[in-house]
Parts: sequence; C-alpha cells; structure tokens
Amino acid sequence: MKIRLLGLMDVEAAGRSLDVGPQQRRLVLAALAVDAGNPVSIDVLTNRVWGQDTPDAPHSALYSHITRLRKFLTEAARTEDPAARPVALTKGAQGYILQIDRQDVDLHRIGSLAEGAHAAHGERRVLALREAMALWRGQPLANLMGYWASTIRRNAESQFIGVASAWAADELRLGNAQAVADRLAKVLDSYPLAEPLAEWYMRALCALGRTSEALQCYATVRRQIAEQLGHEPGPHLHDLHMAVLRGELDTHHQGITISSAPLPRQLPSNVAHFVGRTDELTWIRDALTTPRPQAAAPLVSIHGAAGVGKSTLAIHAAHQLLHHYPEGQVYLELGGSSTGVPPLSPSEALARLFRTLGAESPPPTVQADEAAAQLRSVVAGRKMLLVLDNASDSDQIKPLLLNGAGCGVIVTSRQPLAALGGVGQLPVRPLAVDEAVALFGQLTGAERVAAEPTAAVAIVKLCQCLPLAVTTAAARLAARPSWPLAELHSRLADEARRLDNLEIEGMGMRASLSGSYQRLTENADPAMRAAAQAFKLLSGYGRPVVTLSDAAQLLSESRTRAELFLERLVDAQLLESIAPGLYQMNDLLRLFAQEC
Repeated sequence: MKIRLLGLMDVEAAGRSLDVGPQQRRLVLAALAVDAGNPVSIDVLTNRVWGQDTPDAPHSALYSHITRLRKFLTEAARTEDPAARPVALTKGAQGYILQIDRQDVDLHRIGSLAEGAHAAHGERRVLALREAMALWRGQPLANLMGYWASTIRRNAESQFIGVASAWAADELRLGNAQAVADRLAKVLDSYPLAEPLAEWYMRALCALGRTSEALQCYATVRRQIAEQLGHEPGPHLHDLHMAVLRGELDTHHQGITISSAPLPRQLPSNVAHFVGRTDELTWIRDALTTPRPQAAAPLVSIHGAAGVGKSTLAIHAAHQLLHHYPEGQVYLELGGSSTGVPPLSPSEALARLFRTLGAESPPPTVQADEAAAQLRSVVAGRKMLLVLDNASDSDQIKPLLLNGAGCGVIVTSRQPLAALGGVGQLPVRPLAVDEAVALFGQLTGAERVAAEPTAAVAIVKLCQCLPLAVTTAAARLAARPSWPLAELHSRLADEARRLDNLEIEGMGMRASLSGSYQRLTENADPAMRAAAQAFKLLSGYGRPVVTLSDAAQLLSESRTRAELFLERLVDAQLLESIAPGLYQMNDLLRLFAQEC
C-alpha cells in the first residue's frame, strides 16, 4: 500500500487508486502520513484538519474519521499481497500513529531519494534523481484545502526545485536535453516563479537549438516576477539571458560536453537540531541571491566567538541554498582555530580545491596567485557554492575566492575578515535564553526540561547560551538518563568543575577556546603574545567589565599599549568590547584564562 501526497492525495493498493473519502478524512490521513511512524497529538490533528474552523465537538468528529480510516486501511490491505508490509493506525499516549514504512509515502520517499542523490554520484545519483522526478505528480495535497495543506505545499517547493534542478543538470550532461525541456515545461506551470527551473529550461532549449523559445521563457518569467514580486530576476537568470543573447549557449551544433568528474557534493550533513537564527539565515540568503551588477561571486563572512555556532549556521544555510547551486557544493575546513595543527596554507587549500573539482593541480612551483587564476578558469560559468570553514585570516582565503555571479562563497572565522573589503560581514551572537532552552530540550528530551524548567534556564545561562556549550551539556545529560537537571546544574555552578562538565569525547568549550589562545601565543607578532599574557591577567580582575584605565593599571602598561592588547583580544574573540573603553570577559572565558 502506498500513500501519495504529491499531486492529488490518494491511496494506492494492488496497483489501484482507492477513494479515501471526503475532504476532512483525507486531511486526517494526510496529517498522519506527513509524520508517518511518529505520534501526532489530537490537538495537532485537529488544527491540521480544521484550522480556525474547528467544529463544536472536534474530538468526536476526529474519532469518527479515525474509525472510518481504520476500516478503510483494513479493507485496502485485503487487496494487497499477504507478504506486503502491514499498515495500521494506532493510538499511543502522545497521539495517533500511522504505522507505515515511510518509503511507502511518496513525500518521504522523494526526500530520501534527494538525500541519497546528494551523497552519491555517477549512475546511482542519476537513477535516484530520475526516480524522484517520476514520483512528482504535482504540488502536494493539490486536492486538499486549508492553511496546513498550503503550508505543506510551500515547504515542499524548495526541496522539489532543488531535486528538479539537480536532475536537469545531470540529464543535460548526459545529452538528454529533450527530456529536460519536456518535463520542465510542465513543472514550470506549477512553479512559474522558480528561477532555477527557468534557467535549466532555457539551457535545455538552447541545447536543442530553440534559442527564441529560451528568450521567450525569460521574458515570461521576468514579467511574472515583476508583477507578483515587484523586482527583477536574480543574477543567475539575468546572466544566462545575456549569454543567450550573445549566442554563447546555442549548442545545437556543438553537442553536450560530458564531464567525467562527479559533481562535488561535500557539505557535511545538515544539523538535525537547529534553533533560531531566522534573521541570520535570511541575511545570508539575500546576500547570496540578490541581483548585483558586479561579476564577482557574492561572498558572506560569518564571524563570532568560539562555540557560538558559526559552522552550524553556515552549513544549515548552505543546505537551504542547494537549488541555487546545482553544479556543486564544495566544503573546505581551513583549520584557522584548530588546536595542535597549523591552518592550511593558501597553496594547500588550492590543491585540495583542484582535486575536488577533478582538475589537475598546478605544480608546486606555481605561485598562489597564478594557481588562483587557474582555479577561476576551472569554475568559470558553473553555479557552485564554496563553504570555507574556520578561516584564520583574509590572506588565507583571498586566493580561494571564486569569480562569476553564478558562484557563491560562505566563509566562517573567529575574527572579522575586514581586509577583504566590500564583503557582507555577519557577526553571530549567542542564542537567546528561550532559544538555548529549546535547543537543550531537543537534545535531552522535552519532558525533562518541562519537569525542571528553572534548572534548564539556569544551565543554559551557565553555558552563556553558546550552542557548543549547550550541546555538550545536553550530551552529558543524555548519557546519564538517571540524572535530574538539578544535578547537572549543581556541577556547572561549581566553577572548578564547569569546563570539565562542558567537555565530552574531546569536544567542548576548553578545546574550542584553546585554538584562539594558541594562535596568540604562537604568533610572531610580539603584541599578540603580549595580548595572550593580558588575557591571563584579566581573568583575575574580579569583575566582568573592565575599563581601559583599570586594565592599563592591571597590566602595568600605558593606556595606548593596554588598548592595543585588549583590541587584539577582541579580534580573537577572547574579550568583548561593549563600549569605547569598556571591555567584558564572560565567565567561561574567565575560567579558561585562569587555566592558561
């Protein structure tokens, strides 16, 4: 038995489409199928089915539909092969559960195929994307009304656009331009404003020699975007349009070049528990996708203190932007704040990028700037995303920056990379207390947090609301299910044990902060080494906020020299400048500094 949520919602058994019943009964089944295998509470079900139009006796109405759905599923199962996987609708303490293999629900199946395709390459990737495209019969729950059904349709849009874009890119490389043109012509009817799909449709038309139709497609999409959204198409579609006008994409007589190197899909797995950062994600998306006149690839620089969640934010944002970069996503850990190992040199980083892209690396005698120019030639015209994680400084990443509006670059670092110039700088702050508690609850169990809410708030505050510290504390608690939250709070409240309890399996705040401190102590600049000494001395000041005058006295330095050292600590994210002449060291930094 299969439940089909894509297109018109229905159930298929023994190869036949079965009538589930009236609208609200189909909504009940859909609401359960979206969370197949997991409990859905009565309140959530009621909201999904009726929204604001709740009947006088919603529980009674819901129970009636549940009863009829159980009978429907039982009768449908009789038409199936006895060896088929059973389907049942059960009730547990937390709500109703649709017991079905999630792969038998097309919405979940297409998600699994998309994940598999992202991790695969070659024939496996092509086959996964073809199966995913075959499952798509239209926007989800097309025959169901209501706010919840509309939300499901909106949420599925980005995923499908990414799948369709990746499928089109692979099929065009294999020379299947006709299949791409035929399918995307229909898909664009459902998503007329989807610029990535319009781009691949135009590329397919040009590959078939139908340039005038490609130009007409652009004109239509541009008009619809202007009328409905009030702005021009993005830089990718605009640049493609200009290339078509110049005749650069008319490959009717040239054929399609098939690359033997697999497309890079290197992003680490998306974070299962991501909380907050809505404004930051919007900022990153806008910075990378807003039309701009210059040809350089848009770049965003994310910076912040150790453990604040820079890498997690960058990776999560990159996954949300997959459909903008169907020709590859490259991830490179630069080691800027890693402990015990030096950062990658620009030459080493370039060599890794060449290998990733399936290109021959320049010989070691070639200077970094010349190798960088060759790299830009390799990626010219490709729509790729480059994530440079944990950069040490601007000099390390300058040779790695790509060219062309079709590419995008996300960089993370401890210190602001101000020397890049003209780059969007995104400082990342700790989570709000309620967000930190929500993250803690996701990792330890909402029931434990609900039982001891005061202790949960106290724990995340002792963690400075830093995601790394909160995650580590939650991991320690999850490994000790017999501990109440009050036990962990007691251990964290003891300053002598706090950093120990924020470390597990080599991961934690102490290890993360060590990288920043080590960069100071091993720096050739005497001012940086003096800043490291100042960091230790400031830990004994006794108050969280220190004035420049008091710091100068504590360090036995002039105000000018003291300010130089303090600002070096601010750049290293080991001190915070809260106002001119005022600096703050949080408790975790203070405790770490006392150990140095």
